[in-house]
Amino acid sequence: MTVIPLSESKNPRAKLALERLNQLKSQLNLSPSSMSRQAPKDMAKERAAAEFNIEELAKFWAGGDEKYRLLQKAYDIIKNDPELVVQPPRNFLELSRDEMREFTMGQIYRVIHVVKDTKDKDLAYEIARATSMYSESFSMRFFVHEMLFRNVINMLGNKEQQDRYNDDISNYRIFGCFAMTELGHSSALREIETTATYDFATDEFILDTPTITGTKWWIGMAAQTATHAVVIAQTVIDGKNVGLNWFVVQLRNKHTGELEPNVQIGDIGEKVGHAGVDNGWIQFRQKRIPRIDMLAKWVQLDRQGNYKPAPNPAVMYATLIPERLSLVTVTTQMISQALTIATRYGVVRRQGAKNQQIMDYQSHYVKIIPAIAFIYMVRSTADVLNEHFDISTAGGKMDPMVYLNHMGDMHAMAACLKGLTGWYSTEILETCRRSCGGHAYSAYNAIGHIIGDWGVMTTGGGDNVVLLQQTTRYLLYRLEQKLEFDEYPDLKFKSSTIYIKDAKRYLENKIWLTNDASDCIKDFTMLTEALHTILVKRLYSIHAARQQGTPSDQLLLDSVRVAEMHCATFMFNVCAEKFGQPVGTPGIEPSVLAIMKKLTALWGMHVLYTYSDQGFKEGYFTPEHIKSIEKTYTDMCKSLRYQVIGLTDGFGIPDFVLKAPIAKYDGDIYQTYFDTLLTAPRSTGIPPYHGKYIKPLTECENPNALKK
Repeated sequence: MTVIPLSESKNPRAKLALERLNQLKSQLNLSPSSMSRQAPKDMAKERAAAEFNIEELAKFWAGGDEKYRLLQKAYDIIKNDPELVVQPPRNFLELSRDEMREFTMGQIYRVIHVVKDTKDKDLAYEIARATSMYSESFSMRFFVHEMLFRNVINMLGNKEQQDRYNDDISNYRIFGCFAMTELGHSSALREIETTATYDFATDEFILDTPTITGTKWWIGMAAQTATHAVVIAQTVIDGKNVGLNWFVVQLRNKHTGELEPNVQIGDIGEKVGHAGVDNGWIQFRQKRIPRIDMLAKWVQLDRQGNYKPAPNPAVMYATLIPERLSLVTVTTQMISQALTIATRYGVVRRQGAKNQQIMDYQSHYVKIIPAIAFIYMVRSTADVLNEHFDISTAGGKMDPMVYLNHMGDMHAMAACLKGLTGWYSTEILETCRRSCGGHAYSAYNAIGHIIGDWGVMTTGGGDNVVLLQQTTRYLLYRLEQKLEFDEYPDLKFKSSTIYIKDAKRYLENKIWLTNDASDCIKDFTMLTEALHTILVKRLYSIHAARQQGTPSDQLLLDSVRVAEMHCATFMFNVCAEKFGQPVGTPGIEPSVLAIMKKLTALWGMHVLYTYSDQGFKEGYFTPEHIKSIEKTYTDMCKSLRYQVIGLTDGFGIPDFVLKAPIAKYDGDIYQTYFDTLLTAPRSTGIPPYHGKYIKPLTECENPNALKK
């Protein structure tokens, strides 16, 4: 579909908006300033400075030439579809909560029909992907059904249950939600209060919410949409609690939308972000469901009440691993947009004694450039972790023993990845907000909207502190097994903990042997050796402290820090292996490979710089080492200063998805920003409350009359 400019739009409302805009501009009669004229020139110069083929980088980011082509086609298709993209003069960033709820459900309805009607299924997928980029509310609301609900059925349900539900899920005859968290317990699953009690007489489970804190809470799609839910509950058989299980529960009549008997649901109300997602609360009042709706891939319960538990209770949490891995996709979608906005503004905004571009300030580029590198590292790491998950689950046809052998490693990596990306991305968003100055406070420039939508990612799917602590617990177990019994598991993928196999050698390293950290840029093995040595030494120090009786809660900050570093190091290792080989990596265009190698080196130095205190604690780094690391790190950031536009262009995000006039591709931001404000409702003219509140004050000649 051809992209139609506003001036050529057939939308009557858009034409009226354009006429009004032109009328206002003629009345104002403002001519562009020198700064306004300079901005597009600055943008063009920055783009031309890229040392790599920007389009080839965008293809690499998209997943290959064909995916890039289809994604660009998808963007062209959705841009002028009023059911998928808000059309002028309406502005997506001005929609109310009710408008966002309806519009988001309209997007889902439209995408479902587009997917069904499009013969090219790869294109249909990219249309859904493009819509997810445009609206995080769509992405989240669609994800709850397509991933969370479906994953629980397929990972925990037996074949009969999968066959019974999958066709309805795929054809949207039912909509599902994921009822895990509770008002008083969030993701602390052991404390879940919802009960499912087996009734021998009727061969049914009775679901009940015993207390207010047991209310299912924050459940996406529950408030208005879902017909069914997968519900985790404490399972009671013959008066005994046998642990947590998942159940499929119908919430609403599929035809009328009315609640099923003994189910109570409400909306949790206004949120800081995700206005288009209908998060709700659910309570059960002796709700009966058949025994066959207890998901039974791993557990068994017969008619007589004989219960066979799962081989490991942890499998009941297995669905949280793909949920946490999926947050990587959310990270790349949302943070790449914020970085593109901040970067484009940073190269066209001029300020200071020499009227320089604000991107030229060290305080600016040393924060922005590592963040860009981080997003590329995350994108590459995601591919590897998804491969690991596919190996563990055999594409859904899990061998129980293979899965259990690999689950600990997968859980540890998914947990620390969620923790690191959640916190660092929050820091990046604050950097982007500050980088845009006062203009970041305008809703029209989208930064605030992204920050609101992002907030849930630091807690949803598990509290970051708890997750990072769990990762360190696993790392300590692996270290102890290696040091005490010389044991390390034989896994079907290259584990993130592979360095622990050489733990004894790393513990023997006394001090970093280089005096110049810049040597690491030429030889990634130096970086790897330093990072692995610090990790093993820190883990051993925590282990020794525990052995000496130090309570775990007094080691919590150390545990969190080492888990973060483990994750950041794994990301470096993945990308060093992919982009740092002496011979070019097959399938990657040479200029793209060159810039990815530089970004990998920068990320490695970022990890070394950020966690240099950990090396210092172990006596492995001296103050001179840290000074050298800092100098190398800042020099590397400076060397990539003029690559920022090319790198963010590589994300391939169209202007209409960014929504921010200060991030316009061609750099003509000031006129675009002003035009956006002029087309906004009630941006000029007399306010409707003038006669009620202003006029009585300004017309009053007798101040005493106001007292009446």
